[in-house]
Amino acid sequence: MSWIQITEADVLTVLNAREIEKYRTVATAAGQADPVLETIKQVVDEVRGYVAACDHNELAAGDTIPSNLLQAALHLITVRIPARVDQKVSETRMDLYNAALVLLRQVAACKFRVEQPEGATDDTFATGAAVTVVKKTTPLATRDSLNGL
Repeated sequence: MSWIQITEADVLTVLNAREIEKYRTVATAAGQADPVLETIKQVVDEVRGYVAACDHNELAAGDTIPSNLLQAALHLITVRIPARVDQKVSETRMDLYNAALVLLRQVAACKFRVEQPEGATDDTFATGAAVTVVKKTTPLATRDSLNGL
């Protein structure tokens, strides 16, 4: 496994060429930019945000995602591209979209492990400074002192 970029060829594994051309035609006729490339970028940024939410994860440099999240990202794309041009999607695609969001939430909660990048990392989503404990108090009531209550 590695960190990869999502390409239009990847999108063609979940949307057929005719669908993509239909969405492009509708979007560009309405004066919008290419919905495929824009949606890929937005989904990559979103997936990277979920990955960065878990303190155990580091982000690889560039517009890349862990390869084990590619399928989840593609399921997001299959709903988001049609939504850009006000097209409805099948119930099956919506179910896969919702399952992808559940998986990404598990990634953010550190309950689904993603491969850590090799080499250069990106600290764009780095969390704040580490917390330092200045003072620690000893509790007055302990399990032993409350035994029998």
